[in-house]
Amino acid sequence: MHVANGNSNSYVKKYTLPVGEVEIYDAYLKAEINEGVTMNHETASELIVIARKHFPTKSFAYITVRKNSYAVDPMVYLKVFEIENLKAIAIVSDKFIDNHNVKIEKHFFNKPMHIFKTQTEAIAWAMSCL
Repeated sequence: MHVANGNSNSYVKKYTLPVGEVEIYDAYLKAEINEGVTMNHETASELIVIARKHFPTKSFAYITVRKNSYAVDPMVYLKVFEIENLKAIAIVSDKFIDNHNVKIEKHFFNKPMHIFKTQTEAIAWAMSCL
């Protein structure tokens, strides 16, 4: 795992993990998962550890930029649901298949979850959920 520090106009910390890149901001965690990864309990565990480290009690949102093609096991949301201070998930994608997948994923996560075409829209919405 590689960790970098950002400046005041960007992320607080950046992690390079086997599953992808994770950036920590003041009120949200943004991830770009690598091509071909399957997000499940095992692969999501490091993301969860990072989220709990940076947001131990503070409410936050998770923003995932689905630039690459990867799979999400919907059962991972049972583990994610245990993070009480995670208030919303925003997905950034312009792929038709992701619109369909998010409809399915919403059945496993009972907090706000929405898909957006741009990161700007996703961030604005995520901040409104906090």
